[in-house]
Amino acid sequence: MTDPNAVEACVLLRERPPAAVLMALHRVLGLGVSEVARRARSGEPLLRVELFGNDHAGSARRLRTVLDLVAPHRHEVHECVGGAAPGPESRTDAATLLAVLTAAAEPAAPVRPVPDPALARVIAAAARAAIADLRARHPEHFHAFALLTTGEALPPYLSAGSAEGMARTGADRWSLPDGPYAVWGHEEHFGEVVRAFETRGDLFALTEERARDIEFATRLASMEEALRLLDTEGFFGAGADRRGVLLLAGTLPPDPEDAGAVRRLNPAGPLRDSWLREAAEGPALPADGRARAELAAHRGGLSAAPNPSVAEVWRTTPGLYLPDGTAVYGPHSLAERNTTFEVAAYAPGWVLVGDDGGGRGLLMRAPGPDFDPAAGRESAQVLLLDLGALCPGVAEEGEFLTDDLVGWLAARAADVPDAQGRSG
Repeated sequence: MTDPNAVEACVLLRERPPAAVLMALHRVLGLGVSEVARRARSGEPLLRVELFGNDHAGSARRLRTVLDLVAPHRHEVHECVGGAAPGPESRTDAATLLAVLTAAAEPAAPVRPVPDPALARVIAAAARAAIADLRARHPEHFHAFALLTTGEALPPYLSAGSAEGMARTGADRWSLPDGPYAVWGHEEHFGEVVRAFETRGDLFALTEERARDIEFATRLASMEEALRLLDTEGFFGAGADRRGVLLLAGTLPPDPEDAGAVRRLNPAGPLRDSWLREAAEGPALPADGRARAELAAHRGGLSAAPNPSVAEVWRTTPGLYLPDGTAVYGPHSLAERNTTFEVAAYAPGWVLVGDDGGGRGLLMRAPGPDFDPAAGRESAQVLLLDLGALCPGVAEEGEFLTDDLVGWLAARAADVPDAQGRSG
């Protein structure tokens, strides 16, 4: 049912534009060139987009792009309420509509989590000592090690799980906060960590909300980096032994973003997948079995995943197209999109994994599909950059979008349940 209070912007094109404009509209709108031309002939809206909704910023960018393209040609702009069709009474002008959009507050940009190297080393040293002590005193097979903190980002503590320990307490294997090794070695090994956190001060003594968000992200990222440092030196084993251990860094109570850390810290496998299925708090990425079956019939021409994050998306759905225009490319189209925009030449080491439907690309580093703990955080970051401004300095010039592509897509797909599991 249409929301009777929803406000939509409708753009009508009253003449057939040149071929270059048709192609640009085709890319922005996700419509075929012939469909764009048909709508221009019939007076059917080229674009009908809700304003001031959950994706106001994305909708506004898309609308501005379309208005820029049609500006030299005969067109109409309408502001329609409650699903009404465009008519004389709803007509407005582009300048007025853009002024309203500009006045609307843009949502705060997501914080790019950056670990503090010194803090990460202090936490890693404490965790190494505590885990070694735990293993010496309890010669069990530990299937999980977690560094946990509170919503106030107080000093973290170590929690560990083993089949033997869980059997003694009757808890399931993911009840780490309540298990027999819930706060292990805190007094013996975590004194330096406590002092380091005290030096950083009380999180809520920061009066500016953005500053609090940055400090909170830094503390969580440093906890994650501490486990990554240990993993890089082989502390948790290799091969099958490593796949039998799950590393977690997160908060209590659990937060949906904890799943992102689990994906960044661990190779794909049954243990990680069971945690994501049984313990993760956030939504799951919708699977598209039909599209996967279609691609399985291809004998060649499919791209290899550029990094573990994209590989995980493709295991669930080979590309994703959302109604707001966001696309993540599948193995059938990724190479072609990167060739078209000459990404290897202009942004070496980066790969275009999707776009926002408004002329900006989603770029990630491309170390390959295999899990590498040393590259876990950097290879997971998604940056947004104008496709006409590709450059080697994507990390500096791009706008940080997320470091958990799967979780970011799952949340957006949950908001738009008619999302299609195919890239455009």
